Amino acid sequence: MRLLLTAILILIASGCASKLYRGTEAGRFSGAIDVRWIRSDYFLFTPNEDDPFLFTRRDGSVIRPGPMYTDGGSIPRFLWGIEGYSPWGYAPAYIIHDWIFEAHHCGYASDSRYTFADSTAVMGESLKALMEESPEYRNYFVFDSVIAAVGSPIAKRLWEDGSCKPPPIDLFAVPETVLPGELIMRIQFK
Repeated sequence: MRLLLTAILILIASGCASKLYRGTEAGRFSGAIDVRWIRSDYFLFTPNEDDPFLFTRRDGSVIRPGPMYTDGGSIPRFLWGIEGYSPWGYAPAYIIHDWIFEAHHCGYASDSRYTFADSTAVMGESLKALMEESPEYRNYFVFDSVIAAVGSPIAKRLWEDGSCKPPPIDLFAVPETVLPGELIMRIQFK
């Protein structure tokens, strides 16, 4: 009975936009995402030279990720089977969030200006952009729980104690044919 009641409450909660969702302004994606498989659960985001991946925030500032390793969304494995909690279900938002962390840890001037609080806000803006663009994937409960996770004390500790993990080669200096890994995903925004 308790499980049934919990399920009903989750269904009700996921059907109504939360205050957090309503209060978040969506940004906008453009360009193309290229992701290469390196090994199990370890991937390389490589900027598409012909159509760079960009996220324009609600205030007009632009985030342009550089090459970096990613695991998609850092979703605990035991949640992967629950709708909305795939590490690649909201890949563009997760890549932007990973880039903010990478820029912070590596001191990449283009985006190292962001604070931990900014990283949470950027996740909200990018996640809402995806949910607004594709309402069939909109899930208010997932939105609230992902924002809570990326703003948590655990995430803050990763922000403060993480280290720079740049790709081992200058990906801009080699032709696409010699990039490591196999291109497994390209997401194109108009």
